[in-house]
Amino acid sequence: MTGHHPGAVQLPPPPALGTVDHALWAARRCTCHTGTPRPAPLPRWAAVLGHACGVGPFEARPDERPGLRGHLGETRVTAGANTPITPGSYAYEPVAHQLVPMRMDHARTYDGALALHLDDDTGETTACVRLVAAACGLCTHTAGPDTLLLYASSTTTPTAGDMEDALAALPVEPPVYTAALGRLTASDLLTLLHKAAPDPPYRVTVRSVDGMDAGVYRADAAQGPLEPVWHGPTAPYAHVLTRGGHPDAAALAGAAAIVHLVGGHGTPRAADALRVRVAASAAGLAAWCDDAPTPAATTLLGLIPGVADVTCHITIGRAWPEPRLRIPVRLATSGALP
Repeated sequence: MTGHHPGAVQLPPPPALGTVDHALWAARRCTCHTGTPRPAPLPRWAAVLGHACGVGPFEARPDERPGLRGHLGETRVTAGANTPITPGSYAYEPVAHQLVPMRMDHARTYDGALALHLDDDTGETTACVRLVAAACGLCTHTAGPDTLLLYASSTTTPTAGDMEDALAALPVEPPVYTAALGRLTASDLLTLLHKAAPDPPYRVTVRSVDGMDAGVYRADAAQGPLEPVWHGPTAPYAHVLTRGGHPDAAALAGAAAIVHLVGGHGTPRAADALRVRVAASAAGLAAWCDDAPTPAATTLLGLIPGVADVTCHITIGRAWPEPRLRIPVRLATSGALP
């Protein structure tokens, strides 16, 4: 669905996003007045759609044809009254970066809000929308299954920061970790967890972190200390943790630390995983999510099967950058690329 569409709304190139620290903070709280909602400016809509629902940055990788990468799940948009475009329903066309009108006579609209209807089985797109919206100075509210409302927050618009770079640097394949780039310290790890603030309970496996003994630690309370479960080498158990292939197990064995999210599925845990990965990326680390844990991982980490099962593993460490050339989303959606 590309090309010219009658009545289509051409979105502006997505503006630069704010800082990671602000986005991580704002994504966990609401700063808007829903009683008297404030419409969001069109450029900030464009930022959310381009960064979280679009085709992603223009990317070139060795031995592959260059092009636009990303998940192309369907995103429908409903614009309410007092928004910058004519109220009604639209389909987001990610390649053309347009909103294309849809024939829906009885579409529900929300005053002052843009409603995103996401095709999102895993919760990953919803999590990305929430985080990118926070980086744009917008608030998100759930309005039903796979539907999010975007409002302008009552705070000032965030200044341009490192969020876009942090998102672009997220590895798409299991990283090859190396100690040659420096070791992770206990302060690095604890600061990262404090900023990302994943909901407890979760477990942390430590392989090579200065200031911490190797082994498994538990976090059972928000912002609480990491308490040891058992000490000892962890790399030999990498193949036991994942149902993935050898690259997945190698990443688990080579990571300086692994955050194991426990319990829950869908958007809440996807949001936790994304916050950890983005916080790590902003700190110059590589964080990758393995979402295929084995049942044996639960027992190995000192949990009770069927009561507190492992949802995913997030590897953290220093790794060589992936061999790729990336052009920012705001340029990839500007029409300047072939």
